[in-house]
Amino acid sequence: MRKLAITLAVAAAATLGALAPAPARAWDDQGHMATGDIAYDALTARHPEAAAAIVAIMRDHPDHALFDKRLAGLTGPARDRRLFALMAVWPDDTRKSPNDRPDWHYALKVVSPWRFAFPFTVGKAEVAFREQLAIARDPKAPRAQRAIALCWIMHLVGDQHQPLHAGHWMSWTYPKTDRAGSIAFVRRQAGAPPVDMHELWDSAPDRPAPNREVGADLVAAAVEAVHPRPARDDLGPDPSAAFAAWERESWTLAKTVAYRDGQLATSPDRAAAPVLPAGYAPRMRAIADARVAQAGYRLAEVLALVKT
Repeated sequence: MRKLAITLAVAAAATLGALAPAPARAWDDQGHMATGDIAYDALTARHPEAAAAIVAIMRDHPDHALFDKRLAGLTGPARDRRLFALMAVWPDDTRKSPNDRPDWHYALKVVSPWRFAFPFTVGKAEVAFREQLAIARDPKAPRAQRAIALCWIMHLVGDQHQPLHAGHWMSWTYPKTDRAGSIAFVRRQAGAPPVDMHELWDSAPDRPAPNREVGADLVAAAVEAVHPRPARDDLGPDPSAAFAAWERESWTLAKTVAYRDGQLATSPDRAAAPVLPAGYAPRMRAIADARVAQAGYRLAEVLALVKT
């Protein structure tokens, strides 16, 4: 049986590169925008000059007219804070455009009883973060490119704090993985419609709101109150190494919380989607809130490296 499992695992591994799982987004709009809000709050508190530099660079963003439209009626700090929120969600807003980079949104490693056979990562989030940070920090780079890079940095940090953008399940039921949870279905409660695991986690931080802007403000206020900024920053001397460490945190959460070390029941058949176990949803919300807060605070330290 062990030999058979290894054989299946190796065969499945050979197909991973062709699967190209492309999660729709990591956190819904509210979660990404809340990360931008939190980053702005933290950055202006300790590095206001960096916040001002970013606002200045964003004036040359190729989509500046769209940003201006969405910022209409806002001035001063309120406008700048909303700008950060819109920057964080822009890579999702620009999907299907020439600036879309579908495989930048994730860096997935297998969660499985056979994980020892899968040292592969699907997705280019790590490479994208390193390259975009280099552009954003380069004062000689065209300002339009720096503005785009800043949006991607903000989005990537948020993406990689969502556990199902770092880990996805492989088993006999999902021999080619569950595609970051996008083909693994559950029900929030008895009688509820089926929802895939990825969507379930993407929406975990969301609050009821009339629009995404209000929702993002609610999320940011809630998570900042429960998860205040640490007294000391944890970026370290190498931002790319820190980014990889944040991904490892998310992979561990995918394994232990999202998939419950393989004990969570899901189904590839929507109609057969099982109900989540008791206590799963509250713990998921608590983890998601903490990760949105961590992403915002850590993002602030990354953005502090940017100068005009």
